[in-house]
Amino acid sequence: MQIRLFSPKDVAQIASVFNASVMEGAQEYYSLTERLAWAQNQGEARSDDYWLAKLEDTTTWVAEFGDKLVGFITLKSCPIVELDVQVGEVDCLFVHPEYSRAGVATLLYLALFEEVKKREFKRLTVEASYQARPFFEKHGFNCIRRNELRRYLTPEDKQQDQAQVLVNFSLMLSLSH
Repeated sequence: MQIRLFSPKDVAQIASVFNASVMEGAQEYYSLTERLAWAQNQGEARSDDYWLAKLEDTTTWVAEFGDKLVGFITLKSCPIVELDVQVGEVDCLFVHPEYSRAGVATLLYLALFEEVKKREFKRLTVEASYQARPFFEKHGFNCIRRNELRRYLTPEDKQQDQAQVLVNFSLMLSLSH
């Protein structure tokens, strides 16, 4: 298993890992309709351009097994100007379900955490799914709140305000240096 920084040539494999993780890996936690609302953007698959834009302001690591990308994690810097502190956000952590429980998420998280220490962030946050919450709690994160996100399967659903409600959790890890 190799962990390295993201390259734009990885974008199609990132999308594939995301889709497999949500549609297959999360089926124990979310209904098919909820997973479709999560994986798609109003009924459309998330394009390579979507992923390139989403990853643009992040530091992203990928896990490779052979020549196959099997997982990724992203770190966003979120300065809190009023407090003059830097906070990091784990924006994405997805592992292909064929490689779940094989240590991929842990290796990715350790790479991210090394960067967090270098940047001297005061805290690290994440919005975690039912599936990811225990992983982050195992790594010292504390749950702050339960969130309900409104997502639409189609543009018509949005016009009629017929949203799927997805539950996730805000977690935080306080860091002292």
